Amino acid sequence: MPIHDQSYKHWEKKFKPHTFRWWVITKEGLRIILRRKLFLLFILGPPAILMFVYGAMIYGINIYGKLFDFDIVNSNFFFVFFTNQNFFISLICVFGGSGLIADDMKNNALQMYFSKPLTRWDYLLGKFATIMVMMLFITLVPGILLFVENALISEGSTFIKEQYWLLGSIILYSLVITVPTGLLILALSSISKNSRYAAISFIAILIGTPIFSETTRNIFDIGAARYISYWTNLFAVGRKLFRLSLNYQWEWSAIIIISLVIFCFCLVYRRINGIDIVK
Repeated sequence: MPIHDQSYKHWEKKFKPHTFRWWVITKEGLRIILRRKLFLLFILGPPAILMFVYGAMIYGINIYGKLFDFDIVNSNFFFVFFTNQNFFISLICVFGGSGLIADDMKNNALQMYFSKPLTRWDYLLGKFATIMVMMLFITLVPGILLFVENALISEGSTFIKEQYWLLGSIILYSLVITVPTGLLILALSSISKNSRYAAISFIAILIGTPIFSETTRNIFDIGAARYISYWTNLFAVGRKLFRLSLNYQWEWSAIIIISLVIFCFCLVYRRINGIDIVK
């Protein structure tokens, strides 16, 4: 009978920290969401079609627009494109983001997450990246592709020389739209164990704040009431980034957006800490 040495043996290998361990949460979240065919067909499908429509417009303008002195591929063109994507961003958050944390709370899955070598930062980053990947797929990715398309097929190098800054505006405005919206749906998802309540609250904010803003402005004639609207603040910062005219101060909108981001992050972080009941 062989006799094995049971004494301690020092581990000679080098420890490698798992910097991207949060990606496991993101990958699993995307797999669960994207396996729903209706989600792909009715929520991610239309924005992709819209990108091809704008791409066809760019091609037509560059090929036939010169004959009629018709050139509209400018900063306003890209700003309108992002504005048209806002509806689909809302749908992604409602049907893909409202249950990201709420479902884990409902199924007591957080104990399982935190029993692994995962921290709250890993958990939050994984969930946030899940919703961000889907939103950037219909904002940042098509925006850059449309910019590159127009740069490649436009005659000469006039577009690159004069509108090179548009690429930076596209990247920044994509983040301005997606970061606060993604954190908002995560914050609402962390408040309740019912994803429906999170979705309803999210819709109420997106629809209710513009209505309340316009009502307050019309009844009480308060110009500052425009900053109550969630979309107005996003549009104000967007118009500034794309160097479009604006008849009110965009700085207040930027402050409100930054404050919302900080508040939502602190709320989610606190909720995750509060419901980690493993002792």
